[in-house]
Amino acid sequence: MSHVTLTDVEWINLNVLAVIHAGLQHDRASTCCKFALDATQADYLRGLSLDELWSLVVHIGNTTLFPPRADLVTLLTTPRPLAGPLALVHPPTPNDIGR
Repeated sequence: MSHVTLTDVEWINLNVLAVIHAGLQHDRASTCCKFALDATQADYLRGLSLDELWSLVVHIGNTTLFPPRADLVTLLTTPRPLAGPLALVHPPTPNDIGR
């Protein structure tokens, strides 16, 4: 059996993504409000499988995704091996909610 060891940041990212994913299945509007997601982010996250969430978290590494970064969808759609380096070179800035 193989065990994956996650850092604290990876664990938080995985848990938040899993909660968001489940919330989007049941109450999209409320979940978007609670987690400051825009429609594009919500649509993309809702379409991911749990395996894809795990893959994303492992490849992003020790970089926080939340509060939602302005480039979250870009990181989600980037080929997994490039997502981590891309997250490191672009500082995590929150969404511009309310603009």
